[in-house]
Amino acid sequence: MGMTQEGPLGRHRTIHGRVVEWLGRRIVSGELSDGSQLPNETELAAQLRVSRGGVREAVKALAAKGLVEARPRLGTRVLPREQWNLMDREVLTWHGQLGKAGFLGDLLELRLMVEPGAARLAAERATPEQLAVLENAYGRMESHAPKLPGAEEEFVAADLAFHLILLRASGNQLIEQLGRLLEASLHHGLEASSHAPGGVAATLPLHHAVLVAVRGHRPVAAFRAMKRLIETTTQAVREMVGE
Repeated sequence: MGMTQEGPLGRHRTIHGRVVEWLGRRIVSGELSDGSQLPNETELAAQLRVSRGGVREAVKALAAKGLVEARPRLGTRVLPREQWNLMDREVLTWHGQLGKAGFLGDLLELRLMVEPGAARLAAERATPEQLAVLENAYGRMESHAPKLPGAEEEFVAADLAFHLILLRASGNQLIEQLGRLLEASLHHGLEASSHAPGGVAATLPLHHAVLVAVRGHRPVAAFRAMKRLIETTTQAVREMVGE
């Protein structure tokens, strides 16, 4: 199957990746619900225009993520959500792409637990190079904010860079790893929050407050500014989704 050929799977780097994504997104969205049976290998291979081996490898990958269970002679069924590996990078990405309010809320709760502490550590540990990256990211946010929604892609990229460098500047390798793990989901979350009416106007000054506190080596101020930033973002998102 040539990579330019169109089919149910769309475009992806590999055939295996296409099948994993096609099935994974349908499981995460609920289209393939808890306990439902997947079509057998032959049916899926015909439907998706791939080999049975490709389907088999994709099912193994989804099983490793806790999304499905394959049993000989019984077929493959979707597992309950509590058995999913929600911290798997692809599972996180599928959730973020679907933009469900529940997922955004969970992401913001996690950020509220992690990012204020990371900002406090960054105020104590950030290197001059990291501070320069943080300032550059904020400068790009400030530059693109008046051009929204036309400059949404550039603004969200700068916003993402701001938060990722802050996690890295914490000097804690586990916090940095969490940032890399959440990167795709964080991108989708920031994209959603940028759509919230008044959200950017309310949070841009708080980003600046975080920057000033980190640059001034004021850990408590950095913690408080980041906490306020996440809380303000959460409120804007809640109002946008009508909670």
